Formats: sequence, structure tokens, C-alpha cells
Amino acid sequence: MFEKLRENPYFNEVVNFLKQKNLYESSYLVGGTVRDVMLEREIKDIDFAVATDTIELAREFAKKINGSFVLLDEVFLIGRVVKDELTIDFAQLRGNSIEADLAERDFTINAMATSLECDRLIDPFRGQEDLKNRLIRMVNEENLKADPLRVLRAYRFHATLSFEIEEKTRQALKNNAHLMKITARERIKDELWKIFSVPESFKTVQLMIEDEIFKAIFKTRDFLEIKPDIEALKSAEELLMNSKREVKNLSCFKFACLFDFLTSELIKQIKPARKEQRFVEDLIQAGARIRKIETLLDKVQFIRDFETILYPALVYGMSKDPLKKSRKWFYDQIEEFYKKIYLKNKKKLPIIKGEDIISLGFEPSPLVGEILDRIEILVLAGKISNKDQALEEIKKRFIVK
Repeated sequence: MFEKLRENPYFNEVVNFLKQKNLYESSYLVGGTVRDVMLEREIKDIDFAVATDTIELAREFAKKINGSFVLLDEVFLIGRVVKDELTIDFAQLRGNSIEADLAERDFTINAMATSLECDRLIDPFRGQEDLKNRLIRMVNEENLKADPLRVLRAYRFHATLSFEIEEKTRQALKNNAHLMKITARERIKDELWKIFSVPESFKTVQLMIEDEIFKAIFKTRDFLEIKPDIEALKSAEELLMNSKREVKNLSCFKFACLFDFLTSELIKQIKPARKEQRFVEDLIQAGARIRKIETLLDKVQFIRDFETILYPALVYGMSKDPLKKSRKWFYDQIEEFYKKIYLKNKKKLPIIKGEDIISLGFEPSPLVGEILDRIEILVLAGKISNKDQALEEIKKRFIVK
């Protein structure tokens, strides 16, 4: 079962390191690593429980392999080492035994361990059975209260593993969701983004809506109610899966599909990066603008203003369109125009400068900027293709005879 892990050079590095520190016998491979090995998933994290000061241990191991050290949790003494896109976590063994340590974990599928020989599975809560049954079951409700983020982690595992949440556990999640108010906002965002990273996250999000998880996480002004738009999220995910194209800031994009005009207010509550905040604000603005496109020049102005997020803006607009797929032609038309005409005409810019306008008798003023803007839009639309045509347009539109 653990053959592939034994072939991992960093696993063997840790084992040898722990032998040198006389910690081999009191160290265990635990949690998500054991779970993922048993599910035959790619191992991106290796988790160890060790009966010692694991912060200093992780710091020393990071130096030994030229990795990066991260102080992950000062309270529970968890040190992380990052090297070559692999994370290695060293956590201090809780209690007097590995069984006592596992009793403090979140779900049975994460409450398994093995010695570093990898020859014996330690499974006091029947996690292996729950893995086979594809079931998320809590170890006990008190552990959810000890770290309320575990409530959200249950839904994350529902999304990433496609497991069902056991009914008693689901009730405990609902009962304790309000405790997430004390959880660091960055940790909440991290879990939400992992949920949204799944291609069909709407299935998990639907469950979260039913269990009122978003109401437990976010606050709104008194007169506003959080009403997640699950149909928009489902529609957007279907469009993305069919197109097989990638969207940058995917989780932000799905968050905006779900919360629409409340997005900007809600995302601030989970401390986004500045670029994430800007992205969702631009996306919401694009969604409002796309509904107002009627003419060719409207289309050009929309593309010019939102060119950097054009594809997600089109998918977002379609997901919010009451006519959905039956109006897909409208959004396809915008993208086709962008690819076939707009980009070709963009290469012609600029065909006229401010001094050319001033030479026609205009005073330096904001009007010169307005004229340049008008000419640029006409060039991008394909209505003007050279300087002479631009000057003729200026004379016709802005010079009163």
C-alpha cells in the first residue's frame, strides 16, 4: 500500500533525519497523507506526528534540504517545510500516544496513522471503512468546536473527494457553523477557494446553502439577505467544462457568479489579495455593462474596457442572462468580433495624435482627449482605417462651419 511513498526521496530524507535525531520510534505518518495513499491519490503533502518540539525540528530539516520553513501553527506546534512543490508538515504528537493524537482529529478518514516502517495501519475510528464507503464522518463533535474551520473542511472534502457527509456529522456541522466567526478570515478563504477549484463545485455549494453555511461565514447590512445564485454558478461551470478553457482567478470568478452584486462586500470579509478584489469588482461591472450592449460601438467600448478579463466576463454575463443558452449566440458574437476584427484593427493604433487635432485649430483641453477616444473606438470598430479618414471624421463631427 505504501510502496510509492517509500520511493519518495523526501519521505526517505525525513526518515533518515528522524533516525539521526533518535526520534524514529516515536514518529508516525498521519492524517491526509495516509488517506491519500490509501485512495491512490498524488501525494503533495507528507504529514508527520513526532514526540518532540516540532517547530525547531522542521526548521532544522528545512535547512538540511535547502527548503523553506513556515511556522504553520504556533499553538499546536506545527512546522512546515516546502521544497519542490511538496510540503512536509511536522506536528507535535498530542497526548501520550498516537491513539490519543488521532482522537483529536477532525474526521475518521484523517484519523489514521502508520509507523515509519509503514507496516501497520493504526485506525481506531474505522477510517478505512469510511474511505471504502466514501463517507465523511466526524471523530467527535467536540473536535469541531476546538477548531471551527473543520466545519468548512468537511464541505471541502465533499467537493475534492466526492464523498458524502454522514447525517449525524452534517447536523453537527450545521450546529457549529456559527463558531467560524472566530476563525481567521484567511483560513476561511483558503478552504472556500479549494471548494471552488473543483469543476462541479455547485454540488457542494448547494449543500452549503441548504445548511446555511454562507450565512454563518458572512455578515451583510440589515436590509440585505445573502441569496446565493446556485443556478448561475452551475451554468458557469457547465460553460467552462464544455469550452475546456481556463479562467484566471477561477475561485474569485465562481465566488462572483454565486454572490453577484454582494460579491465586493462579501469578499472583503475573507481578506482577498488586492488583485482578487480588483478582479471581482471589474467582473461585476462588466456584468452590468454587457447587458446594455446594443450597437457596434457599445460592443467595442465594452471589449476595450474589459479586454483583460473578456472571456470570464462573457461567461459571467451568460451565467446571469435570464435566457441562458438560448442567447449564447450574443456572447459568441462578441468573442468572434474580438478575435477577427478588434485585434486586427488594434494593430493600427494610434493613427492620429493630439498634435494633429490641435493643428486643426483646437485648443489643448479635455475635448482633445474625447476626440482621440472617439477616433480610437471607430478604428477598433473598423469604421476608420487611416489618418485621412480620422481627420475627415473630426472635421465632420467636431468642427462647426
